[in-house]
Amino acid sequence: MTHTTTKHTAITTGATIGLVLALATGCTPGPGGATPDPSASGSASTGPTASSTATPTATPSGTPTPEPTATDPGGSGPVAVPTDCTEIVDQATYASTFGDIPLNPVEFGGSGTSSGVVTPSTPAAGATARDVVAVATELSCLWRDPRSDVSGISVAMGHLEPAAGAAALDGFASEGYTCTALHEGRSCQLVTPDPQYPVDRTQTYWVRDDVVVTVDQTNVPTDDLIGSIATRLWG
Repeated sequence: MTHTTTKHTAITTGATIGLVLALATGCTPGPGGATPDPSASGSASTGPTASSTATPTATPSGTPTPEPTATDPGGSGPVAVPTDCTEIVDQATYASTFGDIPLNPVEFGGSGTSSGVVTPSTPAAGATARDVVAVATELSCLWRDPRSDVSGISVAMGHLEPAAGAAALDGFASEGYTCTALHEGRSCQLVTPDPQYPVDRTQTYWVRDDVVVTVDQTNVPTDDLIGSIATRLWG
Protein backbone atom coordinates (compact mmCIF):
# COMPACT_ATOMS: atom_id res chain seq x y z
CA MET A 1 0.00 0.00 0.00
CA THR A 2 1.80 2.99 -1.15
CA HIS A 3 0.95 6.67 -1.06
CA THR A 4 -2.66 6.23 0.00
CA THR A 5 -4.62 9.07 1.45
CA THR A 6 -7.78 7.44 2.63
CA LYS A 7 -6.96 3.81 2.94
CA HIS A 8 -6.72 0.71 5.11
CA THR A 9 -6.05 -3.10 5.36
CA ALA A 10 -6.00 -6.45 7.44
CA ILE A 11 -3.48 -10.63 8.01
CA THR A 12 -2.38 -16.04 9.51
CA THR A 13 -0.11 -19.07 10.06
CA GLY A 14 1.20 -21.99 8.02
CA ALA A 15 -0.94 -23.99 5.66
CA THR A 16 -0.54 -27.59 4.60
CA ILE A 17 -0.17 -28.85 1.05
CA GLY A 18 -3.82 -29.97 1.15
CA LEU A 19 -4.89 -26.43 2.13
CA VAL A 20 -2.90 -24.93 -0.72
CA LEU A 21 -4.60 -27.26 -3.20
CA ALA A 22 -7.98 -26.38 -1.74
CA LEU A 23 -7.18 -22.66 -2.01
CA ALA A 24 -5.99 -23.00 -5.59
CA THR A 25 -9.22 -24.68 -6.66
CA GLY A 26 -11.46 -22.47 -4.55
CA CYS A 27 -9.78 -19.17 -5.54
CA THR A 28 -8.33 -18.25 -2.16
CA PRO A 29 -4.48 -18.35 -2.33
CA GLY A 30 -1.67 -16.98 -0.08
CA PRO A 31 2.24 -16.80 0.57
CA GLY A 32 4.48 -17.92 3.37
CA GLY A 33 8.10 -18.10 4.33
CA ALA A 34 9.88 -21.13 3.16
CA THR A 35 12.05 -23.09 5.50
CA PRO A 36 13.41 -25.93 3.40
CA ASP A 37 12.86 -29.45 4.71
CA PRO A 38 16.09 -30.63 6.27
CA SER A 39 17.84 -33.18 4.02
CA ALA A 40 18.97 -36.44 5.54
CA SER A 41 22.27 -35.72 7.18
CA GLY A 42 24.31 -38.44 5.46
CA SER A 43 27.17 -38.86 7.90
CA ALA A 44 29.27 -41.54 6.23
CA SER A 45 30.50 -44.39 8.42
CA THR A 46 34.24 -44.83 8.54
CA GLY A 47 35.76 -48.25 8.78
CA PRO A 48 38.69 -49.17 11.03
CA THR A 49 42.15 -47.97 9.98
CA ALA A 50 44.92 -50.44 9.16
CA SER A 51 46.44 -50.02 12.62
CA SER A 52 43.28 -50.40 14.66
CA THR A 53 41.04 -53.31 15.48
CA ALA A 54 37.45 -53.11 14.39
CA THR A 55 36.01 -52.35 17.77
CA PRO A 56 32.63 -50.66 17.34
CA THR A 57 32.11 -47.55 19.39
CA ALA A 58 28.90 -47.76 21.32
CA THR A 59 26.65 -44.74 21.32
CA PRO A 60 25.04 -44.31 24.74
CA SER A 61 21.39 -45.16 24.47
CA GLY A 62 19.10 -42.29 25.33
CA THR A 63 21.44 -39.72 23.79
CA PRO A 64 19.68 -38.74 20.56
CA THR A 65 21.70 -37.63 17.58
CA PRO A 66 20.79 -33.98 16.91
CA GLU A 67 18.97 -33.39 13.63
CA PRO A 68 20.12 -30.62 11.30
CA THR A 69 18.20 -27.38 11.74
CA ALA A 70 16.51 -25.89 8.70
CA THR A 71 17.22 -22.22 8.08
CA ASP A 72 16.36 -19.81 5.33
CA PRO A 73 18.71 -19.55 2.33
CA GLY A 74 20.44 -16.57 3.87
CA GLY A 75 21.04 -18.46 7.09
CA SER A 76 19.36 -15.78 9.19
CA GLY A 77 16.27 -17.78 10.11
CA PRO A 78 12.65 -16.59 9.95
CA VAL A 79 11.75 -12.93 10.36
CA ALA A 80 10.23 -12.23 13.78
CA VAL A 81 6.92 -10.40 14.02
CA PRO A 82 6.86 -7.59 16.64
CA THR A 83 4.75 -8.08 19.75
CA ASP A 84 4.22 -4.35 20.34
CA CYS A 85 2.14 -2.28 17.92
CA THR A 86 4.38 0.75 18.41
CA GLU A 87 7.33 -1.21 16.99
CA ILE A 88 6.01 -2.11 13.54
CA VAL A 89 7.83 0.91 12.05
CA ASP A 90 10.55 3.30 13.20
CA GLN A 91 9.60 5.99 15.73
CA ALA A 92 9.57 8.88 13.26
CA THR A 93 7.28 7.01 10.86
CA TYR A 94 5.06 5.94 13.73
CA ALA A 95 4.61 9.53 14.88
CA SER A 96 3.88 10.86 11.39
CA THR A 97 1.51 8.02 10.50
CA PHE A 98 -0.46 7.32 13.66
CA GLY A 99 0.20 10.46 15.68
CA ASP A 100 -1.97 10.54 18.79
CA ILE A 101 -4.77 8.31 17.44
CA PRO A 102 -5.83 5.99 20.29
CA LEU A 103 -4.22 2.54 19.97
CA ASN A 104 -6.25 -0.63 20.58
CA PRO A 105 -9.13 1.24 22.24
CA VAL A 106 -11.27 -0.87 24.55
CA GLU A 107 -14.37 0.64 22.92
CA PHE A 108 -13.57 -1.47 19.85
CA GLY A 109 -12.58 -4.60 21.72
CA GLY A 110 -8.92 -3.68 22.10
CA SER A 111 -6.66 -4.19 25.09
CA GLY A 112 -6.13 -0.49 25.72
CA THR A 113 -2.38 -1.16 25.58
CA SER A 114 0.28 -1.29 22.84
CA SER A 115 0.37 -5.09 22.95
CA GLY A 116 -1.27 -6.71 19.95
CA VAL A 117 -0.27 -10.34 20.40
CA VAL A 118 -2.71 -12.85 18.90
CA THR A 119 -2.50 -16.64 18.86
CA PRO A 120 -2.63 -17.95 15.28
CA SER A 121 -4.69 -20.99 14.37
CA THR A 122 -5.25 -23.42 11.51
CA PRO A 123 -7.72 -22.43 8.77
CA ALA A 124 -10.77 -24.63 8.28
CA ALA A 125 -11.14 -26.76 5.18
CA GLY A 126 -12.27 -24.66 2.25
CA ALA A 127 -11.34 -21.40 4.00
CA THR A 128 -11.39 -18.23 1.89
CA ALA A 129 -8.22 -16.24 1.19
CA ARG A 130 -9.33 -13.68 3.77
CA ASP A 131 -9.86 -16.37 6.42
CA VAL A 132 -6.52 -18.03 5.69
CA VAL A 133 -4.73 -14.75 6.27
CA ALA A 134 -6.83 -13.85 9.30
CA VAL A 135 -6.10 -17.02 11.28
CA ALA A 136 -2.36 -16.60 10.60
CA THR A 137 -2.37 -13.32 12.54
CA GLU A 138 0.21 -13.01 15.32
CA LEU A 139 0.00 -9.24 15.83
CA SER A 140 -3.20 -7.21 15.50
CA CYS A 141 -3.24 -3.43 15.98
CA LEU A 142 -6.01 -0.85 15.64
CA TRP A 143 -5.70 2.91 15.69
CA ARG A 144 -9.12 4.53 15.98
CA ASP A 145 -10.67 7.35 17.95
CA PRO A 146 -13.88 6.16 19.65
CA ARG A 147 -15.41 9.54 18.76
CA SER A 148 -14.86 9.06 15.01
CA ASP A 149 -17.45 7.56 12.71
CA VAL A 150 -15.35 5.57 10.24
CA SER A 151 -11.81 6.96 10.39
CA GLY A 152 -9.23 4.45 11.52
CA ILE A 153 -6.43 2.11 10.47
CA SER A 154 -5.57 -1.44 11.43
CA VAL A 155 -2.40 -3.42 10.79
CA ALA A 156 -2.07 -7.16 11.25
CA MET A 157 0.79 -9.52 10.50
CA GLY A 158 1.78 -13.13 10.87
CA HIS A 159 3.51 -16.04 9.13
CA LEU A 160 2.26 -18.16 6.21
CA GLU A 161 3.98 -20.84 4.21
CA PRO A 162 4.99 -19.26 0.88
CA ALA A 163 2.67 -21.50 -1.15
CA ALA A 164 -0.30 -20.66 1.07
CA GLY A 165 0.52 -16.97 0.92
CA ALA A 166 0.78 -17.00 -2.87
CA ALA A 167 -2.52 -18.86 -3.11
CA ALA A 168 -4.21 -16.31 -0.84
CA LEU A 169 -3.05 -13.40 -3.00
CA ASP A 170 -4.27 -15.21 -6.11
CA GLY A 171 -7.62 -15.46 -4.35
CA PHE A 172 -7.68 -11.71 -3.72
CA ALA A 173 -6.77 -11.08 -7.35
CA SER A 174 -9.79 -13.14 -8.42
CA GLU A 175 -11.96 -10.92 -6.21
CA GLY A 176 -10.93 -7.76 -8.05
CA TYR A 177 -7.92 -6.65 -6.00
CA THR A 178 -5.10 -4.99 -7.93
CA CYS A 179 -1.92 -7.01 -7.35
CA THR A 180 1.63 -5.78 -7.99
CA ALA A 181 5.22 -6.54 -7.00
CA LEU A 182 6.15 -4.37 -4.03
CA HIS A 183 9.19 -4.16 -1.73
CA GLU A 184 10.52 -7.60 -2.71
CA GLY A 185 7.09 -9.10 -2.13
CA ARG A 186 3.63 -8.99 -3.68
CA SER A 187 0.76 -6.69 -2.75
CA CYS A 188 -2.97 -6.94 -3.50
CA GLN A 189 -5.06 -3.84 -2.82
CA LEU A 190 -8.73 -2.89 -3.12
CA VAL A 191 -10.13 0.64 -2.77
CA THR A 192 -13.88 1.04 -2.19
CA PRO A 193 -15.98 4.13 -1.37
CA ASP A 194 -17.60 4.26 2.05
CA PRO A 195 -21.37 3.82 1.62
CA GLN A 196 -22.18 6.62 4.06
CA TYR A 197 -19.28 9.09 4.05
CA PRO A 198 -17.32 10.73 1.19
CA VAL A 199 -14.14 8.78 1.98
CA ASP A 200 -12.50 5.62 0.65
CA ARG A 201 -11.59 2.40 2.40
CA THR A 202 -8.34 0.78 1.28
CA GLN A 203 -7.54 -2.85 2.05
CA THR A 204 -4.03 -4.09 1.36
CA TYR A 205 -2.55 -7.58 1.67
CA TRP A 206 1.20 -7.86 1.27
CA VAL A 207 3.30 -11.03 1.34
CA ARG A 208 7.06 -11.36 1.41
CA ASP A 209 8.80 -14.66 2.12
CA ASP A 210 6.73 -16.24 4.92
CA VAL A 211 5.32 -12.98 6.30
CA VAL A 212 1.85 -11.64 5.51
CA VAL A 213 0.79 -8.09 6.41
CA THR A 214 -2.73 -6.68 6.23
CA VAL A 215 -3.55 -2.97 6.32
CA ASP A 216 -7.14 -1.73 6.43
CA GLN A 217 -7.55 2.03 6.48
CA THR A 218 -10.30 4.59 6.12
CA ASN A 219 -9.65 8.32 6.10
CA VAL A 220 -6.15 7.88 7.58
CA PRO A 221 -3.48 8.91 5.05
CA THR A 222 -0.20 7.00 4.93
CA ASP A 223 3.01 7.34 2.96
CA ASP A 224 4.37 3.93 1.89
CA LEU A 225 3.50 2.24 5.17
CA ILE A 226 4.30 -1.17 3.66
CA GLY A 227 7.78 0.07 2.78
CA SER A 228 8.32 1.26 6.35
CA ILE A 229 7.14 -2.10 7.71
CA ALA A 230 9.45 -3.94 5.30
CA THR A 231 12.42 -1.86 6.46
CA ARG A 232 11.53 -2.50 10.09
CA LEU A 233 11.32 -6.29 9.58
CA TRP A 234 14.12 -6.90 7.08
CA GLY A 235 16.32 -3.88 7.68
